[in-house]
Amino acid sequence: MMRSAFDEQLIEMLGKPGADGEYAGDLLMIAKYFERIGDHAVNITKWVPFSVTGNKEGQQED
Repeated sequence: MMRSAFDEQLIEMLGKPGADGEYAGDLLMIAKYFERIGDHAVNITKWVPFSVTGNKEGQQED
């Protein structure tokens, strides 16, 4: 849902006369970096339990 709202705003901004394409490109890069940060956060949440317990997610201790 959030991506759709962002897409609509970007399309509206670029459709206006005198649209600033460089600004739109910067917004796209910022969105990309936020996605990468989110991916890294997910990876961290998976590695923390492993570093504490030594077991992979879903693996039972013997």
